[in-house]
Amino acid sequence: MVEALQDRAGRAPLERLEAGWRAALEYADVVHVSGHLVTDELYARLRAAWDEGQIVEITLVIGMTEYFNRFNDSLRVEPTK
Repeated sequence: MVEALQDRAGRAPLERLEAGWRAALEYADVVHVSGHLVTDELYARLRAAWDEGQIVEITLVIGMTEYFNRFNDSLRVEPTK
């Protein structure tokens, strides 16, 4: 899964993921642009695989990642190795 996320092997590894994980990754891509762009269809695919608490947790992880990335980028903080 990590390799698929890092896009080192094209889209094939992503397509092998379970539908719920594919929906979560698509959700992250959409939320990255704007939470207003989450469609009813995408939310329904999320809901088919995850319960409401899990969707809240997924959204929290996406939001916190966005926050830290924007904070670090704004202050030109280099990632640690």
